[in-house]
Amino acid sequence: MVVSEVALRSFAESVFERSGLEAETAALAADVLIEADLRGVHSHGVQELPTWARGFLRGELSTRSDFPVVSDAGSMAIVDACGGLGALACHSAMRLTIAKAEEHGVAMVGVRNSSHFGMAGYFAMQALPHDQIGYCTTNGPAVMAAWGGRRPVLCNNPFAYAIPADREPPLVLDMACSAVARGRVRAMARDGTPIPAGWAIDKDGRETTDGKAAMEGAVLPIGGYKGYGMAVVNEVLSGPLVGALFSFEIARSIKRDAETELSDKTQRAWACGHWLAAIDLKRVVSPTDFKRRVDELIQTLRNSPLAEGADRIFVPGEIEHERKIERRRLGIPLPASTIELLDDFGRRDLRGEIGLDVSATTATNTSGR
Repeated sequence: MVVSEVALRSFAESVFERSGLEAETAALAADVLIEADLRGVHSHGVQELPTWARGFLRGELSTRSDFPVVSDAGSMAIVDACGGLGALACHSAMRLTIAKAEEHGVAMVGVRNSSHFGMAGYFAMQALPHDQIGYCTTNGPAVMAAWGGRRPVLCNNPFAYAIPADREPPLVLDMACSAVARGRVRAMARDGTPIPAGWAIDKDGRETTDGKAAMEGAVLPIGGYKGYGMAVVNEVLSGPLVGALFSFEIARSIKRDAETELSDKTQRAWACGHWLAAIDLKRVVSPTDFKRRVDELIQTLRNSPLAEGADRIFVPGEIEHERKIERRRLGIPLPASTIELLDDFGRRDLRGEIGLDVSATTATNTSGR
């Protein structure tokens, strides 16, 4: 089904307000999810809405919107999420990172006592309007096996860079260190769709194409030992550097139940960490010249000779940028299972008080690139 951005945003904001957030905070939490769906990152879009909202409704997450700075050392700081939603704490921390980068040229801010923060690129892209390069990474519950292992001991520890350009869209690299985001496995398991080989292993360490079996096992690193290595580095940046738990420590306190995760998942305060950084271009280069040079790089890559069978060359973030433009015009395509998930949440958790405006949806099959 294709849902209008306006209808989906209104629904998400209403859900978060009903869950205990103030209107401005609810709008921000909704924006993090809607931005993911606009860009085609559905694993971090509104399919997470019931999970986050249940966290507030059931008291697993704090509804606070202010997050104290517990350590401040010039260009560096640590923010305490106080058991709140990672998306809200990270947004606040990235604003602090940007302000410190404007003052010092380079800044790094960590977040502790946090939870899921959604799409990593959202926070890195906050730096773009300020002529800054943004970066962030995070850890979370263990869902990925070590290279050569068969038990989840690491989060897939995603990271994102956002680099401003001039006339071209910004370069945005947003990726997990696993072959696939676990949220995508969850969505396919809920749909009953087989997952591709090489994505995950079952609880006995055997590769599987069964999404439900994968939910009881672990996702695999992207690129084998290389993705594993990146995840280990990100674990250090978002764990001990900011005073947060390791991924495997978080996993010990979370019940691993595939069926619950598919139908009744609740966001908990994981005590995980995030690490953010920004570089202010004005301190080292003319932002105008820099962005023009980035344009030159993008155009050179895009116009280089095509390999056999290829019809176009994309740069990081370009596909998502084009999707967003298209979906703002035509609406956001959501799988029927996601619509059912939202409807079920509204009926059971909110007692039918809030429903997605189906008059703003059309039963259209669409396919993203």
